[in-house]
Amino acid sequence: MGKMALEYILIIFLIISIIISFGIGANDETMSPLYGSRILNMKQILILAAIFAIAGALLLGEGVSKSVGDKILLLDYEASGMNQNAVVMTILISTAIVLILSSAFGLPISSTHATIGGIMGLGMLLGGVDGVNWSTILEMSIWWLASPIVGYTVTYGVVKLLNKRKLKTLKGFQDFERSENKYSYIILIIICITAFARAGNDCSNAVGIVVGVGDEINLTLLLIMTGFGLAAGVTVLGRIVIKNLGHMTELRPSTAFAVQVPTAAVMLIGTIQKIPLSGSHLLVASLVGLSKASKTPMKKGLWKIIAIWLLTFPIAAILSIILYFPINLLI
Repeated sequence: MGKMALEYILIIFLIISIIISFGIGANDETMSPLYGSRILNMKQILILAAIFAIAGALLLGEGVSKSVGDKILLLDYEASGMNQNAVVMTILISTAIVLILSSAFGLPISSTHATIGGIMGLGMLLGGVDGVNWSTILEMSIWWLASPIVGYTVTYGVVKLLNKRKLKTLKGFQDFERSENKYSYIILIIICITAFARAGNDCSNAVGIVVGVGDEINLTLLLIMTGFGLAAGVTVLGRIVIKNLGHMTELRPSTAFAVQVPTAAVMLIGTIQKIPLSGSHLLVASLVGLSKASKTPMKKGLWKIIAIWLLTFPIAAILSIILYFPINLLI
């Protein structure tokens, strides 16, 4: 393949990565507790989300991106004569399709699962069982299973502790209002930390598989552009998912604090450890923990969200397999 053709392909990789980051941003519900507890209005939320999306992608995105790009697929392109560019293009396009369709329907799917599902599908198609690094998948799966459990358990426990404290120390409506006002400032800081860490983690789904192409890619530039893509997505379409999850259960600043503490902690630790995580799973599990602890009903739609999560892996895998053949013929 000639040099000019390769340059065109790299430009296409860049464009699709930005489209994926837009889809990820559109599906980002990190700020939904701020909306549900009415701490900020939607305009303020979107501005804040855009700032931390750019900062998180640039400052935290490299480690997780390299994990996704280098450690999952075990394909020897040179020995087998496989077209690496076709593989990368297929995974990018399948991820973009899954994310944009889910965002259009307001469903908070896991962008991580959409990307990993596509990678696994092509890995098994082209390399059989040995085409996927199953030890890495197992390590990631432990995090994926443990993080919602942590979210649910910690939120449930924090809500119970807060309720006991309120009964002992708050003597009237004014005390209650002062207490909630204090939590408003705390939760604002925690959600900013979450948004920062999550942007660093989520951008790997747009950037990671491209990193595997090699030194032709300027990773810093790609992370910056991905950050702007995340910011554009949450600004243009993100309000749909933010509203949907913000209304899932009753939220006050104190209960929003309980929901966000485990989400912030797990996302930050996971990102530092270079593990691609699902912020959606964490947040929804925390909201369920809140609902159970405070004995408030969940809004309809929880089981629909869970069903979409379970289907994301096979849908992304099948889609990538279908797309690979025409893409391989074209490039």
